[in-house]
Amino acid sequence: MLKRLWMIFGPVLIAGLLVALVICCYPESVRYDIVSEKHSAASVTAESFRERSQKVRALSDPNMRFVPFFGSSEWLRFDGAHPAVLAEKYNRSYRPYLLGQRGAASLNQYFGMQQMLPEIEDKQAVFVISPQWFTENDYEPAVFQEYFNSDQLTSFLENQSGDISSQHASKRLLKQFSNVSMKDKDIVQKIANNESLSEFDHIRIEIGALINQKQANFFGQFTIRQWLKYKEHVDKYLNTIPDQFSYQEIEDVVKADAEKNTSNNEFGIDNHFYDTQIRDYLKKLKGSQTSYNYLKSSEYNDLQLVLTQFSKSKVNPIFIIPPVNKKWMDYAGLREDMYQQTVQKIRYQLESQGFTNIADFSKDGGEPFFMKDTIHLGWLGWLAFDKAVDPFLSNPTPAPTYHLNERFFSKDWATYDGDVKEFQ
Repeated sequence: MLKRLWMIFGPVLIAGLLVALVICCYPESVRYDIVSEKHSAASVTAESFRERSQKVRALSDPNMRFVPFFGSSEWLRFDGAHPAVLAEKYNRSYRPYLLGQRGAASLNQYFGMQQMLPEIEDKQAVFVISPQWFTENDYEPAVFQEYFNSDQLTSFLENQSGDISSQHASKRLLKQFSNVSMKDKDIVQKIANNESLSEFDHIRIEIGALINQKQANFFGQFTIRQWLKYKEHVDKYLNTIPDQFSYQEIEDVVKADAEKNTSNNEFGIDNHFYDTQIRDYLKKLKGSQTSYNYLKSSEYNDLQLVLTQFSKSKVNPIFIIPPVNKKWMDYAGLREDMYQQTVQKIRYQLESQGFTNIADFSKDGGEPFFMKDTIHLGWLGWLAFDKAVDPFLSNPTPAPTYHLNERFFSKDWATYDGDVKEFQ
């Protein structure tokens, strides 16, 4: 009987031990490869967003300056004026490392940052804040969990200091995993309760972090899809724009492309997006956003996690606030006054704490060819983006002194819908 069991399970055990041995013995030294790094930077896949090794390798490469571009699904709206295309075509002093996925917002970005804190220390960043993130309904757990992994968890546990931001992050984590199991949940609960961790807790964290980092380094070398994504996202547009940089000439090219690709609808939306996402639901979508309210949301507290991390890491970011397609806003019934009040609330949270590098495009949604679809920049919107971001990144300066206010973690702020100047 034992022999038969060994014949069945022996090979599995041996294979498992060999894999564990390879992972544990895999060297930690980073082997830089600019071509592969460019591919992962522009791929905008869930892997490049969620996993550690690819973004750490690129952001630490001494031979190429990659800058983290934090956001959500806007990075997938590629055309000739996309920031990844312009940076590559005109050989700029930096390359965007695009970090975002559909549905991802500040909470996912915060935990993703925990994997690369040394790499963002004293550096610059670009952070898109979409008012559409600030919904009354809480972050969707399934979306959060899709972009979260155990390496992010142990990275957070290693870096946390027990302060209010660590407590808030722990509480949010417990809520996102309230209906499913989570590794080290007892440790996260202690941090949320502002309790001290035991020596055994710290040993568990160290061992878990070491294993997760080894696994990330080993499996992160397999990047089958990156090359194809780079071809699709960047390569195909490089020959469509002028060899010599000129905003006017680039505008002429992308404007012609926009005119050609927004011909089947009245909203100035990309034809393919309209055909696949709008056309069949057009009547149902009329007036569907009348009741939307972005002024009361837990996202304001999650945003404060990001700002606190930027302050701790001395990051100097520029924040981008995009508009909504004005024609679509009017059709769907999204209230302009509410949207602008949301923008003012976001800006108050930023500016009052010293985050003053802001490119606010919230009133530009009516400009022709500014938007790719209903809520994402494209064509001339990307050019406006570049005119704000490129000078900032091309002339780097140290982070200013920030003045963090813990009240931005409060429920009072998350639900405040009055004049921000009167918030006490």
